Amino acid sequence: MLGHISFSRAIVLTCCLILMVSAVGCPDNDAPNGTSNPGDGTGAHNPPVVVDPLFDGWESPAFTIVLTGEQHGYLEPCGCAEHQSGGISRRADLFRQIREKKWPVTGLELGGMIRRSREQSIQKFQTMLTAMNDMNYAALSLGPEEMRLGAPQLIALTAADPENPEDSIPILGANVVFFGSRDNEGNPKAFHVVEQDGVKIGVTAIFGESLVKKTFVEGGTSFIEIQEPAAALTPVVESLKAEKPDLLVLLSHASLSESKALAERFADFDIVLSAGGSEDPLSDNPVMVGDTMLVTAGHKGKYAGVIGYFPDDEKQRLRFELVNLDYKRFEDSPQMYEHMKSLQQLFEDMQLAQNEQPIPHESRANFVGAAKCGECHKKAYAKWKNSKHAHAYESLIRGREGQEKNWISRIHDPECLCCHVTGWEPQEVLPFESGFLSVDETPLLKGQQCENCHGPGGGDGKHVALEELWSEDRSQVSQEDVIAERKRMALDKKTAKKQLCIQCHDGDNSPKFDFDVYWEKIQHPWKD
Repeated sequence: MLGHISFSRAIVLTCCLILMVSAVGCPDNDAPNGTSNPGDGTGAHNPPVVVDPLFDGWESPAFTIVLTGEQHGYLEPCGCAEHQSGGISRRADLFRQIREKKWPVTGLELGGMIRRSREQSIQKFQTMLTAMNDMNYAALSLGPEEMRLGAPQLIALTAADPENPEDSIPILGANVVFFGSRDNEGNPKAFHVVEQDGVKIGVTAIFGESLVKKTFVEGGTSFIEIQEPAAALTPVVESLKAEKPDLLVLLSHASLSESKALAERFADFDIVLSAGGSEDPLSDNPVMVGDTMLVTAGHKGKYAGVIGYFPDDEKQRLRFELVNLDYKRFEDSPQMYEHMKSLQQLFEDMQLAQNEQPIPHESRANFVGAAKCGECHKKAYAKWKNSKHAHAYESLIRGREGQEKNWISRIHDPECLCCHVTGWEPQEVLPFESGFLSVDETPLLKGQQCENCHGPGGGDGKHVALEELWSEDRSQVSQEDVIAERKRMALDKKTAKKQLCIQCHDGDNSPKFDFDVYWEKIQHPWKD
């Protein structure tokens, strides 16, 4: 043993949205601003903030390794709520605090950094690579999200700068082959050896077989071949052992059971960082598999696992601490702030929101804006006009109270716009046809408006047109059609609570959301 030891009526809601004035820009799960785990509205799935000192009892490790993975596009703290954990800025501050202790440190990334394969995901991926290089990451492996980009895109994104090759982070994949042969340029490396401050670390990575069918469309793998992990690892481990490293590390983007099986079969690994764990891995972490330490690091960038290497401690040569990147112990990094600022400027230059491919609304109606609704629904419009929903767009410009000075506008970020404007599907982060494009092109659709909850009302044969005809000359329109459209636009409290509000008021973005409390603030039962 070497070294021993992250419905679709109109879904973004007027009926029940975030108290937007205090919201930050939402992530891409590529991160959608919503998640598949909306929680119960109590925030109970969010662990309490730990304020204990970092690395209590650690004197001076010979080396420290920061382990991360499954970030799923959350560059900022998980969700829009102010006190959520995570974000690359706080992660950078963790590195800073470790270095201030004069401890040697590097980072290893498991992969799964993005969620989708759109342009925004690609730009986020590049930003994360730059940020990790600044933090001194030594290597990263590939998760399903990166694999879906395809070999040509991955090669282009991870290619080393010929003039500054040290600015690129090695991509690892012992069982991942691009274009049929590892000899082809741009393939992931089978392994990498890091040597720093007298400590040598050998690192390799695999992609689990259980993820292949979930990752690739049947019949095509984007020129990526996934080999059987154990067969691919056998010669790699021998090559690594020949380098005589102090520690051997496996980045296993696989299920926990697959990672455990590999740890049992390849006992030379000191550390196995595995995917497949829980979002908040607060118990049973790490798990010892023989002498191998099997660890997970959570999801959405909320945590970082830190390994301390104490070669002279015969009883505990490796120590592990799962660090909650909370708002109390970690500060924003000026360097990461600049990366976020550049990313938002890039979104503006690319006109990313305007260029997203719109999807049809199921009603086939068009969005007309709250002002049009207010021509008839005067009381409801007056209440909305004075609500925070009406100013959701402006909250993307000014940011949270107390953060105005350093706020970066999010008005060009689709993942933020989708819950701050009218006419977007927030879970998929896509605009509906005729939905908001920009404040210049569609100024009447700023903020969270009526149609996000009740559905769009414009178009031939739709609610607004029928009501106008009914008002002018009832002989021109069928009463049955008018009634049918009124029913379509109606929304009951049960539907709002069960299907709509949680699309933005999920456990990430609104962890303290209480439907009944919020409903009282926004309901408008009047008939006018």
